[in-house]
Amino acid sequence: MLSPDQNAALSELEAHPNWPLRSCAVTDELGEFVIDPDLFYTPGAANERDAKKVCLSGCPVLAACRAYALGGSGWWESDGVWGGMTADERRAERRAQKKRRARLARQGDKRPQPTENWEPSPAQASLLQALAEQPDLRAAAETMKRPYPNVRWVYAQMCEQLGFHSDELTVPALLEEAAKRISGERPSGPELEAAA
Repeated sequence: MLSPDQNAALSELEAHPNWPLRSCAVTDELGEFVIDPDLFYTPGAANERDAKKVCLSGCPVLAACRAYALGGSGWWESDGVWGGMTADERRAERRAQKKRRARLARQGDKRPQPTENWEPSPAQASLLQALAEQPDLRAAAETMKRPYPNVRWVYAQMCEQLGFHSDELTVPALLEEAAKRISGERPSGPELEAAA
């Protein structure tokens, strides 16, 4: 049974204007699901990988679905693949959110100093290429055939060299910042002014 807060969040997700167009609910001309809905709840690495591919293939409600699944105070979606994340990944993200809140409480919004004339190292360039193909760190680690903790470390190092904490940039934002710096453009805006 859903809590009132979770029920309200699910209703909000289902009211999203693109909810009927979500990738996991594509139907054929007879109204039958093209993708078996059980795929998203069937354990196993291969099934989870296939379910995540469906989510990450351009689903118009990916962000809203992920936000719902990460939950609110006292609840979260504990089973299945939602928003391109497995239950284990959502658990890890919720822990990271707690750490992020704790860091902000301790340090405020003080950012690392960006590295002048930054150019990506070979490992960073490889990661940027993998993330451009699929904006997900775990998928990038698989593509690069590298352990996820190593890829996560390269990502965090790159974020800091760009003047950000790794927990404050989304993958698309990192790609955008890296592209600006590689092209020689000096990033501007409130984020960098605060970091300078």
